[in-house]
Amino acid sequence: MMSAGLARRLAALGVGVAMAAAATGLIASPAAAATAGTAAAPKPKVTASTPSASPKNHEGECPVTVTFSSKIAVTLKGGKTQVAYRWLHGDGSKSKVKSFTLKGKGTKVVTVKERSTFKSDVKGWQALQVLAPYKKTTKKGYFSVSCKDTEIKVPKYAHARVDVDPSHYSGACTPWTKITAVGTIRVSGPTWVKYRWVHNGRVVDYGKAKVYDGKRVYYTFKPRESHRGWVALDIVSPSYGDGDRAGYKVYCKDDAKASASVNAPSDYEGACPVARTFGGTISASGRTEVKYRWAGPGYTGPVESLYFRHGGSKGVSHTVNASDSGEIKRWIEILGPNRATSNTGVTKVTCKAPVTATVESLLAVGDNSTCAEGKGPSVKYQATVKVTGPTTLVYHWEVNGKAFNDIEKKVDAAGTVSLAFGSGPSDKSPTTGTAKLVVTSPNSSSASTSFSLPCPTA
Repeated sequence: MMSAGLARRLAALGVGVAMAAAATGLIASPAAAATAGTAAAPKPKVTASTPSASPKNHEGECPVTVTFSSKIAVTLKGGKTQVAYRWLHGDGSKSKVKSFTLKGKGTKVVTVKERSTFKSDVKGWQALQVLAPYKKTTKKGYFSVSCKDTEIKVPKYAHARVDVDPSHYSGACTPWTKITAVGTIRVSGPTWVKYRWVHNGRVVDYGKAKVYDGKRVYYTFKPRESHRGWVALDIVSPSYGDGDRAGYKVYCKDDAKASASVNAPSDYEGACPVARTFGGTISASGRTEVKYRWAGPGYTGPVESLYFRHGGSKGVSHTVNASDSGEIKRWIEILGPNRATSNTGVTKVTCKAPVTATVESLLAVGDNSTCAEGKGPSVKYQATVKVTGPTTLVYHWEVNGKAFNDIEKKVDAAGTVSLAFGSGPSDKSPTTGTAKLVVTSPNSSSASTSFSLPCPTA
């Protein structure tokens, strides 16, 4: 069965569905086509020659490019014919699907080619697979490549140079302090170079690299005490080679120390849970890496790191999510380069139930004194809202589905709040309908009432 990927590639190349089906042997037979009521189109005849390689058997310098060619012959019955093909390789891989179009009548011959470059010895084969107008695979065409070094052998020369970074170090000698020797190897021509690193007279590492022009190599060590020293890069092969060495100085300061302090957030009283963030300051007296963690009663945080190049101070923070009332205590523990503990930051959390508002009553009152010819009564809407504590009420009125703007009213204490909203006499004032009060903060609450307040008839 043809894969979905191959079908998509054939379609992208312009090969029709019937042609793609033919490439996998799924095209209907003439009898089946006739049964379906469709006359079968005349099939072109397709042949392909076994691929030939040029050169077929290569012996000499590599890399070498080998050209594979094959001839595809198509006998046309008229109209256009799309030919799709791909190359099959001896290592199991396949080329991309390619195609070309032929038209007219008679036999057309097209030569197709593929070029491959080889850098080492290989024996293999290639075949051509025609995918459309129907599937056909050629025999395998074999080839071989034998690489031989025909260069005139000339002595290769290698030269090394070494730099130490930093060449003068002064600071804390921690387990994380590193000094790196950078070696540069240059050669007179492409060659393999064997080298070794020597540290203060002791061979510490060997290496091998193919160098075409220049190449950098590295050696890193961790100083543990103050001293003077040197690092050398020796060329082992080729025999025509010069090494190099570079000196350095290390001064380990013993007074690199760290300390910390903590600031607690202000006390909190209100709804819970609530996030409370502690601030901290970590200070170092010199170049060092500080290991620290946050801690508290029943709590130990993960170990974190700060690096100080020249000492100084850096800020850190720690957030606690409080769900219950009580005190929260936090401090910082310094774990390296020395041991120390900061002051303890304390904050108090008092959890209280959130303030709520409830609309308790709502009524519409009509003032018939404003009734006159062509005018309606004045209508006033009155409501009472009960709150459980100090808050800011946010509410709006709706009359017969029309919403008015939000209103904010500050409430200083728990109790009942009276709200009013009214309209003057107008021939457009509603005398019947529905009034609604909607509270949106501190929580949702609403109430509505129906009214009918016409002017009295004479």
